[in-house]
Amino acid sequence: MLRVQHQRPGRETGEAAYESSSPMHVRASSQQVRLILGVLYTLMALGILFIPSSADIAVAEDIFIDPGHGGRYPGAYYAGVSEASVNLLVSLAVREELRERGHNTNMSRTTSAFADPGDIPTWHYWDPDGDDIHYVQYAKDGRTGIYDYSPDEDSGSIPYDDLQKRCDLANDWGADLFVSIHANASTSSSARGLETYHNWDNTTDLLLSKQLAELVQQEIVIATGMPDRKVDDVGYYVIRWSNMPGILIETGFLSNALDRSFLLNPTFRTRMAEGIVNGIERFLATDPFQPLNERIMGATRYGTAVAVAQEGWPAGADTVLLASGENWPDSLAAIPLSTELNAPILLTQSSILPTDTANALGALAPSRIVIVGGEAAVGSEVASAAAAAASLETSTGVARIAGHDRYDTAAAVATTLSPSADVIVVSGEAFPDAVSASAYAGRMGFPVLLTRRSGISTPTLSWLDERSGDIDRAIVVGGSSVIGDGAFAQLQNRMNTTRVWGSNRYTTNLALIKRFWPIGEVSPMVATADTFPDALVAGTLAAKQNRPIMLLGRKYLNPYQREWLRNDADRIGDFTMIGGEQALDPLMDWELDKGLARNRFDKD
Repeated sequence: MLRVQHQRPGRETGEAAYESSSPMHVRASSQQVRLILGVLYTLMALGILFIPSSADIAVAEDIFIDPGHGGRYPGAYYAGVSEASVNLLVSLAVREELRERGHNTNMSRTTSAFADPGDIPTWHYWDPDGDDIHYVQYAKDGRTGIYDYSPDEDSGSIPYDDLQKRCDLANDWGADLFVSIHANASTSSSARGLETYHNWDNTTDLLLSKQLAELVQQEIVIATGMPDRKVDDVGYYVIRWSNMPGILIETGFLSNALDRSFLLNPTFRTRMAEGIVNGIERFLATDPFQPLNERIMGATRYGTAVAVAQEGWPAGADTVLLASGENWPDSLAAIPLSTELNAPILLTQSSILPTDTANALGALAPSRIVIVGGEAAVGSEVASAAAAAASLETSTGVARIAGHDRYDTAAAVATTLSPSADVIVVSGEAFPDAVSASAYAGRMGFPVLLTRRSGISTPTLSWLDERSGDIDRAIVVGGSSVIGDGAFAQLQNRMNTTRVWGSNRYTTNLALIKRFWPIGEVSPMVATADTFPDALVAGTLAAKQNRPIMLLGRKYLNPYQREWLRNDADRIGDFTMIGGEQALDPLMDWELDKGLARNRFDKD
């Protein structure tokens, strides 16, 4: 097992240090005790002695299993047995047990090989100003293969690239838990037993990972009778940089003949797998992923829009915007209009007014309803039903802003706004960049115009040309794969044009936050990047409260977002989660806290 990953400052490293800091709880010097334990282990390994499980019933979750080492890095090696092979055998037994109990599983490797990822972005600490203020950086370092992590280490180590690839697989998959399986080794052949580790520098690991480690450790000891070397908090790379709660299990000492013989015994490995899964299920049975942040949500997207409107306009609203909750194009440009009119956005189906929306119209009691979009987006029957719900006459109380297509509708919305020297141009072919920009556009009163990737849409060009003397700058949101270089050049020929972008929807969203909220306390409103409705309505409240929109996957935090969380943690305040658990899993509260790398319960 690798012993030279990130350590808590002041903590010793190296095999000897861990041997001395984790004393055995079974006296290896007692020949009698060793004989008795040897007999017990043998009986359990042969299935003659049964120790009952204490696991509780738990819901099925997504569990990622990481058999440590593999490929070019075999790990410890004793009596012809490599750690990599033992780790895989135990991990496969754990996978089988998890699947039998209905859990979803994924693994970093299922064979002896592990694909060399080459030079990929990995995590590093750096002090750019030399003032002993350390930041993290997620970046390539130009190094691959076996090398020393620090000049203090005498022997080579597994490169971060190999370790990061395991984290990437778990993070991208959206695992609920990360379980890394290893086997131990020591310069002393008498060292024996089981250890489990968790990370320590954040709320998620101090609470959830620690609890998981303790329960798994208990259950393996119950299932196998292995000597209990207890749980410790050491920030090994894979459990620090996996986003979800994670543990690293040292299943026994390959350097000890007895431990090694048990780990090579299939029946014993089955017992160990049962213990690991019993511990996981005891943990899951506690319903661990309780909310940490405020959440504004309804039972549906329509209910969530209502909840946001109630939060932002508790005393009612003179004007309410009504937009499609089924198709995003017509509604993308609506946030600046929401700010201009101090109006919440409610959502509807094209032909049926949802009950939640109707009830909210009655409670908000507007004197005017403005429909954003044409008949295909919000039908005339819905307009009439909305008027009735608000006790208005359709002919006098309902207005519609619409164009021939999404581009024309955005231009029509922009025409209703107060004059602005800046405009924001986003893709009309995908929604994420538009909802990312909505809070800033709404806060500043900047119109949002839509374009195609291949070239600026005709309605957008016409609108800009009509105001050529008034518009000073266009802010293009999205990279060239979203808004092409030709389209960008069309704008550059007319005005000062700047591009804010990232390599994907998450990094573009982050680029906007960094650019437009560069200093001061910031408290993001968090919404899913997978669908548009929650982020759209969140934009109304975010603009009103001068807060950015942060886009996440349902169970996915982008590594560059985590880099920002860690480095800007001192100025990041509370998050507000927008939408239900099917949009943003409760796990994401804990992933955000892990990303911040701070203990929210530390009063100091």
